[in-house]
Amino acid sequence: MRKIVEDLNRVDGVIGSLLVGKDGLVVASTLLDGEDAEVLGAMSAAVYGEIDKSTKRIGVGTLVDAIIDAREGSILLLEAKDLILVVITQRVVNLGLIKMEMRRAARRMSEAVAI
Repeated sequence: MRKIVEDLNRVDGVIGSLLVGKDGLVVASTLLDGEDAEVLGAMSAAVYGEIDKSTKRIGVGTLVDAIIDAREGSILLLEAKDLILVVITQRVVNLGLIKMEMRRAARRMSEAVAI
């Protein structure tokens, strides 16, 4: 799993990535500061869960992915099996390419678990 997460950092503009359980526990991370990873993991799980509840409540279905834009970059969230894949980016990036790579990583994780 760690290798799959590390591969996302090769995409231009990606600062870091992590894989978290829906309970907020970090499974794998490329962030150097473990404390930052723990905080981001907990925040990502909470945000993902709340957005998922909201999308269901308003009738558009289960959340697939989300992008949180900030002044200096973005945080992308994608469900990967029973986990959440999180990618942190710089401000100017190709978000479509990153989302495509995240989906590829999620497929690789599913295949790795199926083996």
